[in-house]
Parts: sequence; C-alpha cells; structure tokens
Amino acid sequence: MTPDEIIDPLRPLLHVTGGLRTGALTEFDAGIAPLVRTHRLLSGTNPFDEILQHDLFDLCDHIDSLAGAMPEPSALATAPQIDRWCGAVVEDLPVLIGVVTSHPRLREGARTMTSPLVRIAPQEGWARTLSRYYRLGRPDQSCLAALLAEGRLRADAQPFNVPIVGGWT
Repeated sequence: MTPDEIIDPLRPLLHVTGGLRTGALTEFDAGIAPLVRTHRLLSGTNPFDEILQHDLFDLCDHIDSLAGAMPEPSALATAPQIDRWCGAVVEDLPVLIGVVTSHPRLREGARTMTSPLVRIAPQEGWARTLSRYYRLGRPDQSCLAALLAEGRLRADAQPFNVPIVGGWT
C-alpha cells in the first residue's frame, strides 16, 4: 500500500476490505498477512496458522464493524492520548505515528507506531486502530521524521494526509 492507494483517509483500510471481499486482494498481497496475524493476536487465536478464506472474511467483518462504530464516552475517557501524530503507511499498512500518554503497555511519552488504523475522526478528536481507541492531540509530522532519522522505522515509511478541517485551537 502507498499513500496514493488510500481511498478514504478517514477510513484507510477501506480498500483492503473491499479488495478482500471482491478477490482483488489475497493473503499474499503485502500487508494482508500481518493484518490477519494482528487480528488473530487480538482475538487470542494462533497468528501463524494457515490463512483461510474465512479468516479474510472474518477480518473484513471485524474491520467494518470497528470502522462503523462510534466510541462510547467511557471508552474515550480511558483511551490513551497520541500527540504530535500523523498518518503513515508503514510495512504496507496505515498507522498513526506519535507520542503516547496513558497507554496501558507503553511508558509515558513513548514515541510509537499504532496497530493498523481503521478509522480516524480528527474533528471529534479520536482514532480507532485495530487494537484500541486513541484520543488525538495535536497533529505534527516531526515524530515520524525523528523516528525515520533514527532508523527506528523502515526507510520506506511514508506519511499520508488526514484531512483536518479547522484544525485544533
């Protein structure tokens, strides 16, 4: 996946679900197998089992359900925050790159890459990845640039533009 292949930057995995459902994409396409493995890890199943067609449809259903859901206020209240964030395509998957606080597994202020980005609602201040919701702080591509300069991300990682009408005040 490249930034140009993202049909809808607010739902960047839309082309994946559409492609898998129509057969235009398969488990052999870049990014699909890691996406299935991540989905399996989150659901507690063996990520390295052979990928079958029902796994691909299950993944599509899961992504579509996450992309269509609105977060409960309580889920957002306890969600980690990501600041200095930007959308990026890393290893053929759309993600957020930024600095997180209140994350259950990462240290405060860690610069990180999220799990694959399913939906982002910058006007409402939240994003949904395959694993969790995030509250959005200020957008900024400096974290991506720093991680690239330090060699902590693949050199082919590329930013993609998330429309932010009106921005933050």
